[in-house]
Amino acid sequence: MFAGLLVLLQALPEPARQALWYSRDGVAAGEYWRLLTGNLVHLGWAHLALNVGALLVGIFVFYPGRTPVAWALAMATCGVVTSLGLWWFNPEITWCVGMSGALHGLLIIGAVDWARRGDPVGVVLLAIWIAKLAWEQWNGALPLSTETVGGRVVTDAHLWGAIGGGLWLALEAAATRLGWRL
Repeated sequence: MFAGLLVLLQALPEPARQALWYSRDGVAAGEYWRLLTGNLVHLGWAHLALNVGALLVGIFVFYPGRTPVAWALAMATCGVVTSLGLWWFNPEITWCVGMSGALHGLLIIGAVDWARRGDPVGVVLLAIWIAKLAWEQWNGALPLSTETVGGRVVTDAHLWGAIGGGLWLALEAAATRLGWRL
């Protein structure tokens, strides 16, 4: 269902999609929805296909760890933290689209879940995600990624999304201590 929404948004005319992008000027003008919706629109169909493919793989691999509502809230948290990170710490980034930041957060959440259960694969996956994030911070986008998505890869979005995943885990732990079930 969520993938269908993403396809519908991609099919919108370009001006309508641009009204949803994360845009520094738009957010500054009070268009706060862009902090969330910028994660839902993409550069093009190939970019969308890559993000939806990663989402589907992530759901297949990590889904049993949470309810659908918890995953939706986690994804929204990771997406908004991605946009807020760009807003507060990357003023040079004037616009951004795609959900790769949120996906990095979801991957961190899934890997931590596995590691907490004692699955060594979770530790390996967590190390791989962290190494990828470190590579991107020092060397830029992975080879061929710019060509694959059809535009510049905003690697800081990946970092902020992963931080959003860590924030979600902390919020979830606090909610559990309070007796709340997400």
